[in-house]
Amino acid sequence: MKKLTTFSAVILCSLMEAQYCTPTFQYGADSNMITNVTFGNINNTSPFQSGITPDYEDFTSMSTDLLAGNSYQISVKGPSSSFPSDVVVFIDFNRNGNFDDAGESFYIGKLNSATPANAFTIDGTINVPANASSGTTRMRVLKNSNLAAYSDPNAPSSINTACDNLRTGQTEDYTVNITGNTVGFPSPYCGAENVTSLTVSEITRVDFNGLSNDSSIDGSSETIEDFTGTVFNANRGNTYPISVTGGTHGQTTVSAYAYIDFNHNNQFDADEKFNLGYLDNSDPVSGHQSGITSGMITIPANSLLGNTRLRIVKAYESNSWMGTLENLPCPSGWFIGQAEDYTINIQPESLSTSEVAKDSSVKVKVYPNPTTGAVTIKMKEGLEKYEIYNISGQKLSEGNSETVNMNNFVPGTYLIKILTKDKKLTTEKVIKK
Repeated sequence: MKKLTTFSAVILCSLMEAQYCTPTFQYGADSNMITNVTFGNINNTSPFQSGITPDYEDFTSMSTDLLAGNSYQISVKGPSSSFPSDVVVFIDFNRNGNFDDAGESFYIGKLNSATPANAFTIDGTINVPANASSGTTRMRVLKNSNLAAYSDPNAPSSINTACDNLRTGQTEDYTVNITGNTVGFPSPYCGAENVTSLTVSEITRVDFNGLSNDSSIDGSSETIEDFTGTVFNANRGNTYPISVTGGTHGQTTVSAYAYIDFNHNNQFDADEKFNLGYLDNSDPVSGHQSGITSGMITIPANSLLGNTRLRIVKAYESNSWMGTLENLPCPSGWFIGQAEDYTINIQPESLSTSEVAKDSSVKVKVYPNPTTGAVTIKMKEGLEKYEIYNISGQKLSEGNSETVNMNNFVPGTYLIKILTKDKKLTTEKVIKK
């Protein structure tokens, strides 16, 4: 247990007293006080003299250590005059100065009617969340008589919040010190802890559904960068273009994959990955050997709604006597590349103008590719219509000529959506230099 000096205890108590609210009792604590709390290293017996016991007692100078992610037993003892008493324990796990957040209250149970000399004890369990903030924080033990429980043992608790206006009972505040929580980004997802040999080869840009994020290519970036504050929106059942730009060091087998935690189980499963292909060495980043690759991401109809993790991994792939280098959602071993984490907000089904499809039975030739100006579309089925989209899914032009003029387009990657005479649909990627 961490011991508090008298001076530090006074400071801690005064800060907590100024921060936290205090419940009120209509009839005080007479015959309904708390007489013992046992929790970890805390074993505190408090006075129970009628008429002089305050309805609030500050025991924040008493503390116990708790390990994040663990469970602990707590015992509370106290009399109840004519009516049973509810006991609720509150802990400010996120240290924000209140007990209002989800997971910060624990209903311990009801203490049956008894005199102070014959008071009962009830036991309960406190579960400390794995993500509880490390450090000292407030624990509140709150007891209140429950009139309805006199005739109905299953009556709901009479305590709704840590700051209620209550009937008769008592509040005792303590200190707990939460340790063991060194969780940081990218937890709860895997990081670079299994990488044994590392060369950071950076991602410089990610484009997805109308939103882009640029990052540095100066060689000083982290193995996994935190861009979870960037939120990409997508709808169930729709398909979206995505593009990844980054350094290649002249290699032709630098791949990009997208991994999305569709089922929110805090890991990237085998059916949650998208192979975006190899970067093309088109040198889109000035002064660096670099490339770009584009692909499509379809959001499954059974994806869980809301925010989840999107991870982009760019990695050099190789298989030689030195070992196998591959693109994995959790980089390990010898890793040459980088990962970037984003948030994707999955919304209900909706039609999207960026939705594109591809029929693999259609054989299309688009040339020259890359191009500095026009491209020609050839297929045996004949061309009915084409539409050109940028990588964010915005339609830029359309037509029905086999020659497509791209002279006015800025350098980058584009998608040509092609409808054949026999009504088949395919999409081809074109790079404009």
